[in-house]
Amino acid sequence: MVLDYTCTESVEAGLLIDRFIQKAGLFVLSQPFSFGVVCGRINKKYQGGGFMKVAAIQLNAEFANVAANLQQAEKAISAAAQQGAKIVVLPEFFTSAIGFAPQMLTVAAQNAPVTGWMAEMAARYQCMLGGSYLIFDGAHAYNLFTLALPDGQTFQHKKDLPTQFENCYYTKGDTIHVLSTPIGPVGVALCWEMIRYDTVKRLKGKVQFVLAGSCWWDLPIDAPPEKLPLRQYNQSLAWNTPSTFAKLLGVPVIHANHCGRVTAFRFPAGDAQQTRQLVGAAQIVNGDGTVLARKGFEQGSGVITAEISPAVVQLSHPLEQLPAHYWIPDLPPSYLHAWQTLNVQGQAYYETTARPYYKKHDTK
Repeated sequence: MVLDYTCTESVEAGLLIDRFIQKAGLFVLSQPFSFGVVCGRINKKYQGGGFMKVAAIQLNAEFANVAANLQQAEKAISAAAQQGAKIVVLPEFFTSAIGFAPQMLTVAAQNAPVTGWMAEMAARYQCMLGGSYLIFDGAHAYNLFTLALPDGQTFQHKKDLPTQFENCYYTKGDTIHVLSTPIGPVGVALCWEMIRYDTVKRLKGKVQFVLAGSCWWDLPIDAPPEKLPLRQYNQSLAWNTPSTFAKLLGVPVIHANHCGRVTAFRFPAGDAQQTRQLVGAAQIVNGDGTVLARKGFEQGSGVITAEISPAVVQLSHPLEQLPAHYWIPDLPPSYLHAWQTLNVQGQAYYETTARPYYKKHDTK
């Protein structure tokens, strides 16, 4: 495996990259891809011109059954590796999906070995592997995205804000969306992080590409007919968000997704079960918004692959052209009301029910 590079400022930097290449052996590029490096640090920009094979996975996850979902995920990772993918992305909550139900409380404990599992998979299939899952660190629970490398290194981001009833099971994370990896700065965005301008501001001009994942639920399948326009809006938003996000950033987005259904309880009442379809699509999108590969939720589980050309990094990219808005799409009033009310109710459940449960059943 060969990675071509260019370093014009330091022989020491070139030797450092040689050692990294020998250790990682990650990339086979269709064309040379040049990195600017100074003594092991990332230089002001990366020079494009090369391609890397990437994969996005769409899972039909079994709700809250981590062991079963890890088996399904490994089969998909293996399939992606067989197709030559060197970066593989799993969805948000890939070990469990998510819903408001008692079994969701058990997921964080089930996920205790998942970070190690990801490192093992990255080494076994010689790829960079990313995905998010619920974890408890002894004090708080987070929606943790881990990027694992074949040499055992891991890089992580905790989703900044839970969405609606997600607040029941984890708390606010960090705003560190740029992972400083050996191949350069890689961006991360999870689900509704992709529809807020704050995320764009944290990433724009700072990354070569973005690893993204969603667990985007729809209205209940038995919602009344008058809710059809809202269902259509929701599915369209989930479908188009990765492309919109890629165009705003000007970099490729590799987006993994769910395609199954989750049967859980209505939040916050908890008085009746409801089944929701997980919607959207696994898709790989260029920085101009062109879709290179896509698999809609209605097409079931599987793997998509494409070759991307990482974007040029400009660390001083101007942000003044971005609108002074919080949300990227013009969300309907029902979405805004849910954000304002359900978030707070979910946070109360987290403090009174979920967090005490996690502490009581923590095995660390």
